Amino acid sequence: MPMKLLGQLCCARLPLQLHDQSDIQKCDVLRAAQLIEADLPPVLHERGRSVYSGQATVMRVTAKGLNAARQRG
Repeated sequence: MPMKLLGQLCCARLPLQLHDQSDIQKCDVLRAAQLIEADLPPVLHERGRSVYSGQATVMRVTAKGLNAARQRG
């Protein structure tokens, strides 16, 4: 769930690099919602599925992201 990752990012030392495909996908959702600022790798389409071609780097959790994490508790 992206919100669980958001809570972890709030406590992490940033910038943070993520390699796991699932975590990168969650970062994509969080970034689209403007809850974090992150550089994401390009998406490759291989054999009918999409995969990220490298690591993601999360630079910061935005004020909106901090508020969302606090509300979630």
